[in-house]
Amino acid sequence: MRFERIIEGKDHLWAVRDIAKPKNELALLFDTWNDMEYLMQFFIDNFCDLKEMFHIERISDAIEDTLDDAEQLERLILDIPFTDNLDELFKPLGTMDMSVRELTREKARNWDRIGHASWLRIYAIRLEENVFVITGGAIKLTRTMQERPHTQEQLDKLNRCRQYLITNGVFDADSFIDLRKEDL
Repeated sequence: MRFERIIEGKDHLWAVRDIAKPKNELALLFDTWNDMEYLMQFFIDNFCDLKEMFHIERISDAIEDTLDDAEQLERLILDIPFTDNLDELFKPLGTMDMSVRELTREKARNWDRIGHASWLRIYAIRLEENVFVITGGAIKLTRTMQERPHTQEQLDKLNRCRQYLITNGVFDADSFIDLRKEDL
């Protein structure tokens, strides 16, 4: 498993990078969320979930909301001063992750979105205060991740990354940096 620094000169935000893909998980995610053809097909395929959970009747509205929300979420993750306060953006994935703050599975979204709640999710492992490794993300239109294959896949990636870090002795940002040095 490879990791890329997201913001040059800062060691608080990383993303998993599959060497077979052209970009890291965060960059691929924002590319996907800005791809009109992908969004059209996604909302056609998941129209029942969109309508049931968010009461949205028009796919064009869902696409417009996604484009706007992706732009806001990208700003929250990458722009100063937001990027220096990632603990305010990322929250534990579930109750199991609330009890332990070491290598917890976390999710980020635009928590203050106006209108309906944000369906965009960015998933990450929290190494320590304000230090995260992004594993992927999804458009989540259901109550749980297990309900749809595309969100279950993200949960699996999150769990694989966490297990990889544990197996390789990572327990904080310093041990993560040491692991990266070994991989170079």
